[in-house]
Amino acid sequence: MSFRNTITAEYVDYLFCPCLFYCFIKLLVQEAGTSVQMQILEPNFSTSSFDELYWKFNKNKIIIFDQEDVEKYGDFKDRMEFNKETCMLTLNNLKKTDSGLYEAIASADTDRSVAKYTLSVMVEAPVLTVYNSTDPCNITLTCRGHDLSITSTCYNETCEEKEVTSPGGVTLSLSVWDSIIICNHSNLVSWKQEYKTLTHLCADKECASETRGESLTGGIGTCFLSY
Repeated sequence: MSFRNTITAEYVDYLFCPCLFYCFIKLLVQEAGTSVQMQILEPNFSTSSFDELYWKFNKNKIIIFDQEDVEKYGDFKDRMEFNKETCMLTLNNLKKTDSGLYEAIASADTDRSVAKYTLSVMVEAPVLTVYNSTDPCNITLTCRGHDLSITSTCYNETCEEKEVTSPGGVTLSLSVWDSIIICNHSNLVSWKQEYKTLTHLCADKECASETRGESLTGGIGTCFLSY
């Protein structure tokens, strides 16, 4: 069983700024593996109003359009689509590393911002695995989420809690609360969990005769035994 707490709605945040050009940011929250479209947001926008148009990701150019040719840059250039008629940018097969600020700049005599988006890509559900050992009082736990992994051990129902964080702000943690082992995968906009209930790690003979061969399952307390 898994828990999730995510922001699923798309909404707009208007930023008050003393600028003469278009300057509000639209916030997008998307699931990993899906696609997102970013349209030009300037009212009455026309392709005749610029010589070149750039799409930027975290201030780095990823699209350059000169009214004829389109050049793509960046690690995800093979997942980008650009519409010459509308200047809309589409990103496919989203990854957590795609999260950040996207901006379209129309360049003529001067540069002006014609679209700004902040994209947040939600994390996927983690995977919690429990491994048996020859010692009925000792088990090994593995918590995995995307490119992060944690391995820990439990002895006599006491488990070592761990946490790791990637440079991109994605956190994976393994903790225990009231005999529930929790594998938590989170970033700034979402978190998802996988959990398993742990009871009677060092089982007595009566428990062994009833549940021999069973493993830990999400939400069900069992006796964890060796053969």
